[in-house]
Amino acid sequence: MNRLVGLLSPLVLVMFGFYIPIIWVAIEDGALSLEGIRALPGSGDAPVILATIRVAGLAALLATAIGWLDAVLLAGTRGRWRSIVVILLLASFLIPPAALASAVQACIGSSSLRVTVRDELGAVLMLALRWAPMAAAMLLGAATMWPLAQERSLRTLPPLAALLTRARAMLPGALRCAGLLLLLLIPAAELPSYAGVETVSQRILIRLTVGDPAAGWQLAFLLVVLASPAIFLLTRALEDPSRSRRGGGIEGLPKVIWADRILLVRVLPAVALIMILAITAWPRASELAVAGDELLSAALAIGQELPRALLASLVAVLCGWRLADGGHRIGLLLLCLPTLLPGSLGAIALVSTVRPMLPPFLDDLPFLLTVAQICKLGALAAAAGFVATRVLPAAERDAASLIPPTTARWRVRFPRALPVLVPAVVIGIALVMGEVESTLLLAPPGHPSTALELHQLLHFRNDEQAARLALMLALFGASMSALIVKPWRRGE
Repeated sequence: MNRLVGLLSPLVLVMFGFYIPIIWVAIEDGALSLEGIRALPGSGDAPVILATIRVAGLAALLATAIGWLDAVLLAGTRGRWRSIVVILLLASFLIPPAALASAVQACIGSSSLRVTVRDELGAVLMLALRWAPMAAAMLLGAATMWPLAQERSLRTLPPLAALLTRARAMLPGALRCAGLLLLLLIPAAELPSYAGVETVSQRILIRLTVGDPAAGWQLAFLLVVLASPAIFLLTRALEDPSRSRRGGGIEGLPKVIWADRILLVRVLPAVALIMILAITAWPRASELAVAGDELLSAALAIGQELPRALLASLVAVLCGWRLADGGHRIGLLLLCLPTLLPGSLGAIALVSTVRPMLPPFLDDLPFLLTVAQICKLGALAAAAGFVATRVLPAAERDAASLIPPTTARWRVRFPRALPVLVPAVVIGIALVMGEVESTLLLAPPGHPSTALELHQLLHFRNDEQAARLALMLALFGASMSALIVKPWRRGE
């Protein structure tokens, strides 16, 4: 009975916020009727599905490879500006792609932008460079839980041998990062659209808006079925470490000149993008006061949105860790599946089925928006929870089994999982702060959403004001990253 409760309780929000509304609306639209089943997605949708999986798969592999290299060099060497490198890389992730594209277009011209990012190769490169810092953050978090004896032995090896050994030790976690990024990149539509690549998410929304909802829902279900095997890559068993790590920092790490040069080259795109934003956002002399007011209002809006984003990310990550800690692979599968579909699908289902049943006072609160965004963080939460559970040393898990289950879970295993869960929460905050699809449909009037305001500014071609807002998001991302980087460099 306790195991059943442990399986169902973390899935309550996902069930009532995604599965029940989605199935209800799909039935109403005829997706599960006999006529709808006969009209399953045909050969015309196959190229779009294959292109989506191909772009997402290649981008996930490339982003993981780049993040893997970043994590190996950052964790295995010491040198100047390591913390600043991590902060800049993570801060660039929080800049919305639309703002970056608008600023780059203003600086180098639209024709040059189309030449450099056209076709699937451009989509793969843009997605990989955007998501590589997230893979590095997850791998660095997992590396902090390595056995102390293993870390000490690595620091006694020659520098190159130590880096190669560290890379091999990070490989299982890198494979899980690739699976996680695949799930997160399959519904991506914004960056591929800049490269002229049509994705399944775009095709689904087109079907829903042109009056063919049954075909749109069937295409969404087919995408879920095809991408579900990647979830089992996330939940395959890892080797058990022998002892927990109780130290860290940079003592004993080698100082490698070529590693400094690689990291310098790696951070140059992030610096260039932030500089382009700053140049675009720089006001004329007559607009300094107006620009100052805009920056202040943007900072206040981010501050108002931060508690809700933190709550959504915390709830999602805790649910994922609870399912992983209990060994519920089916629960992890159910938690991951909402990530595969566009956020607007879940929002449409919530508006159609759940909103009419809610009391009127909730119409002025972002309740449904928070539920929808928690569901979209399922894959991130499941991957973080599973990695945090599996890298816990076997001896600690065996010792924790001798005390009451609740005490063992929240007083022993949960604190040991924090090095992985905290970066996942920060990534979740960044995803919630930049989410637009659900916000467009579910945000109450007057809701201070920076992503929605940025979307509206770019729609009306207010590039300078949009660049100022995006720059504030980058500064917010840098401050959030600093909360993680400093304790990590000290080994805490």
